[in-house]
Amino acid sequence: MNLPNQITVGRLVLATILFSILDVWCRGAADGWIWYGAFAIYMVTILSDSLDGYLARSRGQITAFGRIADPFADKFLICGILVLGLSLPQTTQLVPPWIVLVVLGREFLVSGLRSFLEGRGVRFGASWEGKFKLVTQAIYCGAIVFYPGHSFAWVWWVATITLWATAFISVYSALQYIRAAQRALAELGEA
Repeated sequence: MNLPNQITVGRLVLATILFSILDVWCRGAADGWIWYGAFAIYMVTILSDSLDGYLARSRGQITAFGRIADPFADKFLICGILVLGLSLPQTTQLVPPWIVLVVLGREFLVSGLRSFLEGRGVRFGASWEGKFKLVTQAIYCGAIVFYPGHSFAWVWWVATITLWATAFISVYSALQYIRAAQRALAELGEA
C-alpha cells in the first residue's frame, strides 16, 4: 500500500477515534480541554485529506483503492460529525436535523451516480462544486467540534453562516452532478 493510501486509511482510523472521543468523553463534558483535543484530532484528520491527494498526484500513485477510499473518508468524517453533532447536548443547537438529511441525501445521490457511471467506464470525478462543498462542510464541522469548548460567539456565527452555505452548495452541487450524469448517459445512449 503506497503512502497516499496509508494516509487515507489513517484518516479513517483518526475519524473513528474522534467519534469515540466525542461520543464517550465529550458527551456531558463541561471541560473545554477535551473539546479542544477533539478539535485538534479533527483538524489533523481533515487537513490530511489535502496531503494524500497531493502525494498521489505528485508521485503518480493514483490507485483504484485511493479513488474509492479518499472520498469515502471525507464522507465518513463529515457525516459522522453531523450525526454526532445532532445527538450531543452541547452541539445540538448547531446541527438542525434537516442539514443532516440534506448532506446525507446529497452524498448518497452523488456516490450512486458515480458508481453507476464509472461502472460503465465513464470517469465521474469531483467537480469544483464538490470540492467547494467539502471545504464549506469542513469549516462547518470544525465549528461544531470547536464551539462547546468555550461557546465563543464568533464560532457560533461561523457555524451558522457555514450551515447555510453547506445547505446551498450541497443542493447546488447535487444538481450539477445530476446534469453531468444526464449528459454522460446521453452520450452512452442510455438517457
